[in-house]
Amino acid sequence: MDLAEKLVQLRKGLGWTQAIAAKKITIQQSYLSKLESGQYLPSEEVINKICLAYEVKTEELLPSPKKKKNNDYIWIVSSAIGLIFILVGHFSLVFPQTYYTYKVKSVDVLSSKQHINYHLSDHYQGEKYRQTFDGVKYEYSLVAQRDISRAENRWLIACGCLLIFLPVTMTFYQRKVKAK
Repeated sequence: MDLAEKLVQLRKGLGWTQAIAAKKITIQQSYLSKLESGQYLPSEEVINKICLAYEVKTEELLPSPKKKKNNDYIWIVSSAIGLIFILVGHFSLVFPQTYYTYKVKSVDVLSSKQHINYHLSDHYQGEKYRQTFDGVKYEYSLVAQRDISRAENRWLIACGCLLIFLPVTMTFYQRKVKAK
């Protein structure tokens, strides 16, 4: 409820007309009418006069600050960003890392000797591929692939948790301080 509505409610609650209320407050009736319609905002001196006439405290008359809504907004935005960080880190959307293990058969063309080795790569080359280096033919066959957890992804998850739980903790702390 804004100031204009409170003024009308207080006046009507006492059963006063605008003329009676203006006389008790010691302001002009036209000015009170403009205050009650929300056209003007009273000075601190007039607020004090209104509080005396209606026998209310200043805190009851003036609208409460909108800090709570700002805190709620900050909490919602922070939680949403935190959740996004957690999901991006968990599903490795920004820092993916997959290692591919290839079984490598090499055949030396000159000596016809065959060797088998394993090659670990972070680039996918397909299920099978062939290459030739210095007269040696290499045949690669995909044996396995595995996803690893990179430190960057774990940091994203940790930062996301902080973005969610820090505002919650601060909200509870502020409410506890206000309760005392």
